[in-house]
Amino acid sequence: MKRLFTIVSLLSLSFWLANSISYAQPNYGKLPPIHVDGNQLRDQAGNKVVLHGIMDTPSPWFNNNRWGTSATDANVSNCVTYFNRLFKAETDSTQGAYCNLFRLHLDPCWTNDNNVKMAGFTQSGGKTYDPLGQEVSGEANVYHYSGARLTKYLKTLYWRIAQQSLRNGMYVIMRPPGVCPGNIRVGTYYQDFLIDVWDRVTKNDSILKYYGHIGIELANEPVNIQNASGNTNDDKRMHDFFQPIVDKIRANGFKGIIWIPGGIWQQEYRPYAKYPITDPLNNIGYAVHDYPGWYSLSDNSYNVESGKNAFGRSIPMIRTNPIVITEIDWSPEKEGTGHYNESGQWVTSNYGTWATATTSKWGKAFKQVKDFYGNVSMTLSGSHCYFDWDTYKNSSYKTVTPAFSKAMEANGLDPMDACGKACFEWYADYAKENYPSFERYQFIEYPEDPFERSNDWFDPYIFNPITDASVSNTAKHASAMSTLTFLQNGCQGWRFNNVEGIDLSKYQYLKITFAKAAQKNTFIRVYDNQNNVNFFEHYYKLNVGLLKECSIDLHDMVDENGEKIDPAHIRLVCINSAGSTQTLYLKSVTLEGSVADGIATLNKDDETNESNATYYSPNGFKLDGPQKGINIIRYKNGKTKKIYNK
Repeated sequence: MKRLFTIVSLLSLSFWLANSISYAQPNYGKLPPIHVDGNQLRDQAGNKVVLHGIMDTPSPWFNNNRWGTSATDANVSNCVTYFNRLFKAETDSTQGAYCNLFRLHLDPCWTNDNNVKMAGFTQSGGKTYDPLGQEVSGEANVYHYSGARLTKYLKTLYWRIAQQSLRNGMYVIMRPPGVCPGNIRVGTYYQDFLIDVWDRVTKNDSILKYYGHIGIELANEPVNIQNASGNTNDDKRMHDFFQPIVDKIRANGFKGIIWIPGGIWQQEYRPYAKYPITDPLNNIGYAVHDYPGWYSLSDNSYNVESGKNAFGRSIPMIRTNPIVITEIDWSPEKEGTGHYNESGQWVTSNYGTWATATTSKWGKAFKQVKDFYGNVSMTLSGSHCYFDWDTYKNSSYKTVTPAFSKAMEANGLDPMDACGKACFEWYADYAKENYPSFERYQFIEYPEDPFERSNDWFDPYIFNPITDASVSNTAKHASAMSTLTFLQNGCQGWRFNNVEGIDLSKYQYLKITFAKAAQKNTFIRVYDNQNNVNFFEHYYKLNVGLLKECSIDLHDMVDENGEKIDPAHIRLVCINSAGSTQTLYLKSVTLEGSVADGIATLNKDDETNESNATYYSPNGFKLDGPQKGINIIRYKNGKTKKIYNK
């Protein structure tokens, strides 16, 4: 499905002002910069982008001592070389590997210094307690965090690893050192720790320069997020914890994508719907984790509709922002011991992943949920979950094969039932669409709209229907001929249908007036519903909070082939998609400006004269004249064509 439409110059100006940062950034090698556009990622050419890859961490323990046994200066170069080999394997499309995203853990083995002791911590009986009085251990313990070491190794190690990732065609998302302790509280040490981490990272010249290629995931697996009083029932607590971190990052001048984590090991995001994170650049997404047993899906329960509903309930901003699953893995059960997962549940042994499940049951359902939403990127929770390192190394770094395949085949199992081979196949298929490119231009595309299907699985407090009794349920028509009525559509807003007897093609403009100023993150949505095959659609985001009205030129809408859309076939939906309880107040919708029959009396010599034609950008905005790249021309006689100017 491909869609395109034009809106008046005021809206066009607000759109480009809001998104201009996306087009002024440098490229890195083969990778065009990407940014957030509504609930999608896009590159600078307007291509929809959905990323797929792996995460990993430069740790001797997690890397099985393959580059050394200690995080010291002497091993930095070996570590960088090791990761470069990983990236070459994970992007070797000649052998079926198609990763284009890498989540880089700024591992605390490089940032800890035993000579540094953070204030407020105590030690007793061989245990460490944080300033909140809770016991902390392992990577959740930041007692010895050294900001100076982070600054040092950001230059000598982390950025060099990121460079290798980018050079191999993989975007980077950085996560902070370690994992969150069980409780993190607004205004206390862990919030200060994260502010310091991202303050240092976003002062790095390379990070600032390549902001279209480097993203930031603010924290890893918060469990219980508390307000300043220690309350976990305050819906504003998540906003109050992460908003100051976002503010610090933007104050430093970093313009890249910021990925916001949720609670309960990155499963819970509903409080953001009431108190959303705000960003002056509108360049944020949400970082989610997903393992078997979460979101109503497991090998014992893999109903796709249940999975869709649970995922949509837990992460309601999937309709307004892109999502990235930064941890996920699975492999079948294997006889042996097991472990307890983050929720305290016993998980049986498997073939080398954190979670136990099969692709044929849980994995198949997960993929259908992911594809249903259409804006969900993902990274497997380790390189070892994607490809077989030992086979790669033993072949002198030449042979790339899916993880777990040999062991599963030896036990008579289909390797496709583990995440390694499954993601080899999935990523190869995904690489054929929604990928970044300097040359390719893909018109704005959206999957089947899940929010058009039903509203019964949305929490009612998240997206409220109209509540202002003073707003009429009938939108006034400009003339006395008839009226345009609109249908209230629950959380989605208002849908307008041309009533029988009204010929929209006889009018020039559809004017929308709001009783109150349009809120930020409001969408005007226009689409052609002539039939299910010929489906034209476009979302237009209003970023100007003071805007009270807008007009859509009914005769300036063209499809991906430059053909004019028949106004009689359009429907309009006005969506309040800020993800909060605020309501978009509609005052009226009117049809204005009768269309004259002047085209029939045009001088034939002027009909196809390009000097008298109107030019549009590929995404439908009227231009003053031809521009470099793709142009759509509409001649005086109404015909259109697409041209390319060098």
